[in-house]
Amino acid sequence: MYPVLLHRQYLSDGSLLILNRFLIGLALFGLGISTASGQTKAELREGTLGAGTTWETRWHIWETGIPGPAVLIVGGIHGNEPAGFRAADQIRHWPIKRGKLIVIPQVNRLGIEANIRWSPDHRNDRQARDLNRNFGTLDQPTPRTDHCLAVWEFIESERPEWIFDLHEGFDFHRVNSKSVGSSVISFPDQTEFAAKLQAAVNEGIPRELKFDLLDRSGPVVGSLARAGREKLGANSFILETTFKNQPVSKRVRQHRIMVSTALLELGMLQDSQVDCLMPKSGSDCIRVGVFDDAGASESKVMRVLDSTENLVATVFGPDDIKMEVLSNLDVLIFPGGSGSAQGKTIGSEGREVIRNYVKSGGGVIGICAGAYLCSSHYQWSLNLMNAKVFNVMVDVPEIGRKSMWYRGKATNVEVEVNEIGKSVLGISGTHSIRYQNGPILSRGDRPDLPEYSILAHFRTENGIYEAQKNTMVNAPAVVESLFGKGRVIAISPHFESTKNYGKVILDAVNHVKRR
Repeated sequence: MYPVLLHRQYLSDGSLLILNRFLIGLALFGLGISTASGQTKAELREGTLGAGTTWETRWHIWETGIPGPAVLIVGGIHGNEPAGFRAADQIRHWPIKRGKLIVIPQVNRLGIEANIRWSPDHRNDRQARDLNRNFGTLDQPTPRTDHCLAVWEFIESERPEWIFDLHEGFDFHRVNSKSVGSSVISFPDQTEFAAKLQAAVNEGIPRELKFDLLDRSGPVVGSLARAGREKLGANSFILETTFKNQPVSKRVRQHRIMVSTALLELGMLQDSQVDCLMPKSGSDCIRVGVFDDAGASESKVMRVLDSTENLVATVFGPDDIKMEVLSNLDVLIFPGGSGSAQGKTIGSEGREVIRNYVKSGGGVIGICAGAYLCSSHYQWSLNLMNAKVFNVMVDVPEIGRKSMWYRGKATNVEVEVNEIGKSVLGISGTHSIRYQNGPILSRGDRPDLPEYSILAHFRTENGIYEAQKNTMVNAPAVVESLFGKGRVIAISPHFESTKNYGKVILDAVNHVKRR
């Protein structure tokens, strides 16, 4: 057995019962918790495999104490397949009503951090580097690496009856047979069950992008899922999404659809959890969603958020923009990229949902393109603050008519944080911050929208046209505004892309979080 480094007990709705209860020794098998109403709730056990090693791996187990199946959810065996580990990290918060839910969200944590398929510890060893070929076979029962051995011994100790390993392919299987992307992989005698997952995830998907059912020979030899079948007799599946031309949020949602369908079939859920991205309110962490569909470049923001304690971050897309989803998030971040593409992808109905989310107390941060989005300047704007954008059209000699929002390639500019901004952003004075065509804001003329407060100014500027000279210097670089019960911050430059300034984004999150 393995030591439990931190043991916490929660009700299945996410409410915290006991904090910071340290146990050294054997993992405890909970029998469930009886509440005052007499209803049995699940108990959470958490621990770390290989504590102190480079590959230490976190695990989470919900136990109800009510007879039911033991189900294992695994993500992140391949480090460059983010949808799997992000979905698993969401699923570990789902409230189950019977049985046991075992989740290992990030098996290959170092690979995830490096965004590579292999285990970095074995990257030059062609035989050992792919964790999903090293969990033992009928011919070689013992896993090949210490990492795989520790994971496997833990799985053996928990004896799951069902295993769902979440992966991604590089292309859609039905258009490229060399990839298993967008497929449900099962053993032949599991076809009926697998077909239910396939049917659920295929609803509304174009024919050429639909999931295939690959049930002839089962998961690949050496994989965790195949070892689960051959050694434990478990019902084992590999669920594959496709990362080609699809945002992470869409692929994560597809994983949630398949796993939620499976757990409903097994009688472990009261209702669908497809829209459950986060622990419920009452948990002891800040819950942040980052938009990642068309026009969004979310990776650097997610890197800052993922490395922060007491904060849970996830990506969300257009299908997630509904109040029942957003109301479970404390802060929404709209990152750099293209404000118009984000606004149009969100659509008019989605923009209204976001406005209602902020009115009800939610927080919003717009960075660069996201700051354009927060303004009231465009048809596709969120209209969260009374702000115009400098984007006049000018006839440029020998070039033609150009909009002045584009100011050239990315560069650093001087940004001065004022006294009001110091309490919000956690820094003061003048700093050299990355800038890439963020909006130059000015007061708008919408009496129905709140005025913004300036937190920082630009003190130098970037530009390529004569008409842009002196339009950026002394203009707002960071502004904030109230909207209903919520709060909005629009950030024109990129603190998250400037070395040692990621904490500014975290301080902004703390400032706007749900009130």
